Amino acid sequence: ERVMDNFAEYMVKKHPDSSDMMKRIGIIALTVVLCLITVLLVVLLKIPFILIVTCALIYGAYYLLTGLSVEYEYAVTNGEMDVDKIIACRKRTHLITVDAAKFEAFAPLTSDVPDADQRTLVLCGDNTGEGEYYADVETEEYGAVRVVFTPNDAVIAALEAHLPRQLRYQRSKEERQ
Repeated sequence: ERVMDNFAEYMVKKHPDSSDMMKRIGIIALTVVLCLITVLLVVLLKIPFILIVTCALIYGAYYLLTGLSVEYEYAVTNGEMDVDKIIACRKRTHLITVDAAKFEAFAPLTSDVPDADQRTLVLCGDNTGEGEYYADVETEEYGAVRVVFTPNDAVIAALEAHLPRQLRYQRSKEERQ
């Protein structure tokens, strides 16, 4: 007998916040100042090698600016959700793996949800506050964790299929109201 895997995948782009904007402004301002200094050195000292330094500064600024582009990928396979952070489409970092069968709570994140003061917070949403869900779970690696993420309907359905019975009942009761 062959069993079908339950699989869903979704990628969400993190929207820049004020911290990201300040980093962008700082990188651009510093690059402009350093480029002006190198151009001034070329004019005063007549050393063409400094032009290579200017090009390196511009590339470095480009590298840092694109590094502020962050996406999160949620891959749910048979109730186990892997969350990866992708930086500028060039670097992938695994953040956490959680099992929906071990969820203690799973619901949309609203102002009614109590704070998770005693839990490690894993933020991997789009940073808009809309459509965010949270999942409280106990992990071997991090202990008590609250994962805040922005799933689509397919990811929600894949997780709900493996929730503990109590949470499934609670979610279906909420949907009927």
